[in-house]
Amino acid sequence: MLQQFCSYNNWANSILLTALKEQADVLPQSCINLFSHIMNAQMIWLYRINGEVPPVSVWQQHDLETCSRLLAESGQGLAAIENPDDESLPLVQYQNTTGKAFQTSVPDILLHVFNHGTYHRAQIAKEMKLNGIDPANTDYIQFVRLKS
Repeated sequence: MLQQFCSYNNWANSILLTALKEQADVLPQSCINLFSHIMNAQMIWLYRINGEVPPVSVWQQHDLETCSRLLAESGQGLAAIENPDDESLPLVQYQNTTGKAFQTSVPDILLHVFNHGTYHRAQIAKEMKLNGIDPANTDYIQFVRLKS
């Protein structure tokens, strides 16, 4: 099921990025900041899973072209994780942004990443609506319908 959520997450982020680019001239900065945050989180978790130091910080701001590159890298990297539902994968050891050590399973990390993206995409949609911009429909059911 996590592979399906990963496909949905990549689709939803791509649809939203296209909408953000199309509305760039009237888009509030808060939308770009939130989308940057989604991309940063994906990169941070991907790098943690791979045992590497992330190249971005949690609230680092990017332009939409940089977000596009981060989406390509993180989307491909997360999709490449083999057997993401396998609970027997080794626990990922990492430190959070305050330096506290944790260990978490890959399936739990992936579910967090995908849920986190959905949460912030909803915030972006609200910001867009408040500013008179039609938000992209990134609902999961829309993804499923389009796949049929």
